[in-house]
Amino acid sequence: MSIIEKRFSVWIVLAEILLLAFFSAAQEIDAAIKISPPDSVSVEGRFFWGSSNRSKVNWTFLNRIAGAENLAARISDFNLSDKQGRAVSFKKLAEGEYLANEQATIFSYRVNAKPLPNAAATAHVSWLADEQGILMFGDLLPQFAANNQIVAARIKFELPSDWKIISGEKKSGENAFYVKDIEKAIFLVGKNWRELETANLNLAISGNWQFSDAEALRTAGEIYEEYRKLFGESPVDKAQIFLIRLPKDVKFGRWAAETRGANTTIVSADMPFKSQSAQLLHEQMRHELFHLWMPNRLALTGNYDWFYEGFTVYQALRTGVAMNRIRFEDFLDTLAQAHNFDGLQSRKVSLIESSKNRWSGESNQVYARGMLAAFLSDVALLRESRGKRSIAVIFRDVYQKHRTPNEPTDGNAAILKILKNYSELNPIIEKYIAGADEINWKTDLETIGIEAKEENSFLRLAVKAKLNGRQKDLLDKLGYNNWRKASEVRK
Repeated sequence: MSIIEKRFSVWIVLAEILLLAFFSAAQEIDAAIKISPPDSVSVEGRFFWGSSNRSKVNWTFLNRIAGAENLAARISDFNLSDKQGRAVSFKKLAEGEYLANEQATIFSYRVNAKPLPNAAATAHVSWLADEQGILMFGDLLPQFAANNQIVAARIKFELPSDWKIISGEKKSGENAFYVKDIEKAIFLVGKNWRELETANLNLAISGNWQFSDAEALRTAGEIYEEYRKLFGESPVDKAQIFLIRLPKDVKFGRWAAETRGANTTIVSADMPFKSQSAQLLHEQMRHELFHLWMPNRLALTGNYDWFYEGFTVYQALRTGVAMNRIRFEDFLDTLAQAHNFDGLQSRKVSLIESSKNRWSGESNQVYARGMLAAFLSDVALLRESRGKRSIAVIFRDVYQKHRTPNEPTDGNAAILKILKNYSELNPIIEKYIAGADEINWKTDLETIGIEAKEENSFLRLAVKAKLNGRQKDLLDKLGYNNWRKASEVRK
């Protein structure tokens, strides 16, 4: 009898009675996870069905996420037992796919947690390297959920003696946690972690950076406050931010990030100079912290990445200008680059279509064309309202109408309905969001006093030398004069 079987056999009956009473319609896991450096994870656990009485004969592990492939191939030494601890035989159908001959309750296996070759995957999947790592239950544990049902877990970690563990999940003992939803749980393990916190944020940081830990926390806090004012509330009681050096030598400025539940993970290389490093951190935080509200707090379903990624990239730019972290010229350069990229695409597809294939080669289109659609929407709203409305009204409308605990709704349908409330946005929806027309923004740029010039086959944007009063007002709303105003305040 294995260690895990002995552990559960003594109190199995009592545990089932208690769990059935307390989790009447829930599913829950009780598991022990052992970390063995440099890159091995052992998992032993038991699955409880609550009152659903659903047979567990199909066992599946996550095989792909966010462009990372063949994750299930990392699983080895897989074994199953029934509730009495008797071995259950099974067939391996494919990597990460097992069919048990009878109902199984107890499971054990090993995971090769060596980082994947693609550095971009380090923010999305579990890994261990250089005496640190990220553990994400979405790929570390079997896929138990059915019909969008939330699966909870009680987890006990066994760590090397000089390691520690950091998480926003509720602690239930030393290196033990109660997790409400395994799909959103993230844990950092390893050595030399530093922690700082504010009322709304907890920052865990490792490695040496050009900026100080205090500067990183202040950056996160200032951006969080900007978004809190935009939406009118905090999305969670306390957000957890993990800032980690990439576990391999990569080029300056390379990074990957993900915001899952209340957890923001940024895995990054540094920059050669402090000013560049601080600027990159600000860019990362502006984009990722926005996701705490959108899409993570929204009760929206389906592939509407064009909005919660593409529109978010634009809002992050807008916020950078508003906070005087980027110049208006940088704002225009980024928009021009997006337009150049969109123009180079031989296969034109709508934003809705490209969102369906985001992880199959159309990720950049979601971001670039989505950013342009957001910019054009912002200009249209400012123009028709004479500067009284901006894209902020769209974000607030979506958030107020579809934040949890509202009923789940298809994301594309819900957002398009809100956009269509503003008649000036209908051409943008038809041509660029639902349609695949080439971006034609000459009239929109003229409205705000921007001119497009072609240089060496690439488009460049610049503010016109002569502006009328209305153009000046709209440019001011976009942040054109922010640097000047900030300079006047400092004098």
